[in-house]
Amino acid sequence: MQASGLKPLSQLQLLLSDVQGALKLWRFWLHLGLEDILKQYRRSFLGPVWISINTAIFIGAFGLIGSQVFKIDVQTYLPFFCVSHVLFLFISQSISDSCHTFTSAGAFLKQTPYPKSAFGLRVIWRNLLMLGHNIPIAIVVLLVFGGLGKVQVLPFLLGLVFTVICAVLVACVLGSLCARFRDIPMIVTSFMQVAMFLTPVMWQPSQLSERAKLIVHINPLAAFLDLIRAPVLGQAVDPHSYLMAGLTFIALVAAFFTIFLKSRRRLVYWL
Repeated sequence: MQASGLKPLSQLQLLLSDVQGALKLWRFWLHLGLEDILKQYRRSFLGPVWISINTAIFIGAFGLIGSQVFKIDVQTYLPFFCVSHVLFLFISQSISDSCHTFTSAGAFLKQTPYPKSAFGLRVIWRNLLMLGHNIPIAIVVLLVFGGLGKVQVLPFLLGLVFTVICAVLVACVLGSLCARFRDIPMIVTSFMQVAMFLTPVMWQPSQLSERAKLIVHINPLAAFLDLIRAPVLGQAVDPHSYLMAGLTFIALVAAFFTIFLKSRRRLVYWL
């Protein structure tokens, strides 16, 4: 009985050691994340700049059309849509890429006992690099439309750090589930396609009725988007966003210490 009582504690210590080891190997996952970006655009003349070009074309095209569709002045709508799209692209792509956190790292995990959470950090770091390519687009749009002086840098950075921490938890938990159940990535892809329309990216929450705003209040994606978008637009974060983001963080921590705790030692056999 004594040995069985120590077993859960032993697994918890191994998990904490895994996280500590991943942080110590920061050069490893930083290099892998950068290499993922470079490999995607290898032999391309413009390279990763294509990320910014594709995003800028979509923002410019839909921004002008969206202001007409939603009957909002383009000087108000385009900065809102640009910032929303750039930040939501980071959130949604991080979730989608999390499905392949460990399946794409099979060559590493089958040969060397790397800390598993290092590959979760790799996924989010890669998406942070892609966000870095798109941030200049938002800066230019805000500069043109006179909104750059309203940016609240410190609240934005705090919100981004909190979002990144939650994204790493998602990468580890969702990555382990997708390694075991290979249908989940298709489910996540379908969900994210719908989530973009249920999240205030193309439309503003103020356009909804009080009853319809419940869609925004119970949407974790909308909460995290508001945490990092509102400071950029010089606005106050909705209290509902703080509440939903906090509850989501608690749920992710619980999932990390249950699902990932139990699955991390079996991951190699699932790859």
